Amino acid sequence: MAFWYCCRLGELTICDCNFFDSLKHVSCSVLPFSLNIVSNDSQARYTSFHIPWYKTTREQGTDISVTAQPHRTDPLMALLQHEIINNNIPTYAPLFSYKTPSEWEPLTKTSFISHCNDIWVQNSFPSMPRHAFRIGGTTELLLQGVNTDIIAVQGQWTSWAFLDYWCRVESILPLFISSSINIDHLQNVDASMTAFIRHHSVPQT
Repeated sequence: MAFWYCCRLGELTICDCNFFDSLKHVSCSVLPFSLNIVSNDSQARYTSFHIPWYKTTREQGTDISVTAQPHRTDPLMALLQHEIINNNIPTYAPLFSYKTPSEWEPLTKTSFISHCNDIWVQNSFPSMPRHAFRIGGTTELLLQGVNTDIIAVQGQWTSWAFLDYWCRVESILPLFISSSINIDHLQNVDASMTAFIRHHSVPQT
């Protein structure tokens, strides 16, 4: 979810097992998830949930929309499986808590990124910082040809902040794109960026 929806890890996890604030962190009270289907040329399945605090809207929070992806990393399927496997966890617990032999534990940012890096390093990939999911998800959506305005809304960026991520694309691409990527994809990214800048009348320096 952090990857496909360009989330900050702090929006989905907590900093410490002993620190949970219901006014800032999403809890299991948002369960059960309601599965929705949009019917057009194809059927898109999705769900959504509200997080109570967000960096820009603060206590107004924001809604996170989770759409099915035709890939093994499908975030909607993972979310629904999480709901099934980790059932009967108290409603006051953080949403991404999981069952343990004794009771349950909340997923922390440190634990999450540590497990991810263990897997990546064991498979000869470099370790990544926490913000790699937000940057990597943005890059992947750009390469897939998703409309830039849609990506900006998905990651809930202001236009200028979104462009800050694009400016780093040269250093991000080697980490997230295989050597077999077609040059046409990169040219499409450049054209998409240019169109976004023109549409929003962003001054160039």
